[in-house]
Amino acid sequence: MRYVINPFREAGPFPMPSRSAVRGFHRSLPGYSPTPLVRLTGLAKSLGVGDFYLKYEGARFGLSAFKALGGSWALHRLLASRPGTFTTVSTASEGNHGRAVAWAARLMKIPCVIFLPAHAAAERIANIEHEGATVMLVDGTYEDAVRRCDRESGERGWQIISDVGYEGYLEIPPLVVEGYSTIFGEIDEQLAAEGWPSPDLVLIPGGVGGILQAGVDHYRGLADPPAIVGVEPQAADCLTTSLGSPGGAPAISQGDRATTLACLNCAEVSWPSWPSIRRGVDAMMAIDDEAAFDAVRRLYRPVPGDRSLEAGNSGAAATDGLVTLMNDPRCVELKNHLRAGPETVVLALCTEAAIDRAAFQQVIGSN
Repeated sequence: MRYVINPFREAGPFPMPSRSAVRGFHRSLPGYSPTPLVRLTGLAKSLGVGDFYLKYEGARFGLSAFKALGGSWALHRLLASRPGTFTTVSTASEGNHGRAVAWAARLMKIPCVIFLPAHAAAERIANIEHEGATVMLVDGTYEDAVRRCDRESGERGWQIISDVGYEGYLEIPPLVVEGYSTIFGEIDEQLAAEGWPSPDLVLIPGGVGGILQAGVDHYRGLADPPAIVGVEPQAADCLTTSLGSPGGAPAISQGDRATTLACLNCAEVSWPSWPSIRRGVDAMMAIDDEAAFDAVRRLYRPVPGDRSLEAGNSGAAATDGLVTLMNDPRCVELKNHLRAGPETVVLALCTEAAIDRAAFQQVIGSN
């Protein structure tokens, strides 16, 4: 485990544009309903914090992950602004984003091609094919799949709907991030409806940075924002490495990519997301896989009185960030910096259910 306290954090609040059009669009989609905000008071007490809320994205549109919010909004915007300019959409993915784009393309009756690393779990491949998309398996990493998708899509005239921005592809990823804003709008409404206090600390998974940017954009628009911490695997720690680099410039992960947190196994930061993250987060944490397994088990076999939840390894990352923060003696400086203690109200995102069932069974059966 390692962490970086952000030396580039800027004072806020930052401008926050209205996302009412995004919310209205998502409400119009078949199967839309807000995902649960689960209060885990037993886990909070066991960790020594005042309260703990988990936004559980495992029920989103029946796709078991949050990604449909971004892919559907981006495709909707492109179809409205560029009618008739493309006949097929494509993207590269570790699984969840690809399934989301395939689902949105099926709803909007557009052919779809998804590029996946060949090591992708069989369940993730089958889920994408079930949405009617063509799956192209690519030898190598997620970044290899991104490059293959970019090259072939350019040659064939396919429209890429990616959540990662890179040189020559910077316009569309911010649309995906806009789509993720629905999560945080739902949280605000759910807290108000329940009469629960707003969070003092928010933990969000990293990946290429899209969902983390959406959280930063939302919470740093407040006059009194919570502390925001991004969490990613140590083996794929591009955001933590970037925050600790000279000048806070985007940097490639130095990890070996040997992580089971498949949907966070990213070596390169999304360029459009990085400026918001660099100026807005309070810290980044890089965790190891065994700690994430512990979080999966804590959610599945909860403290008595708490609700049992099935989370994938990537989905449990933010919960593990809290467990590590409160229990690991190496985190004392970070814990003090964040003022995390018995009065702190904490929110974490669980971004996916246990999609890879074989991996989930292995984790929950290993202790």
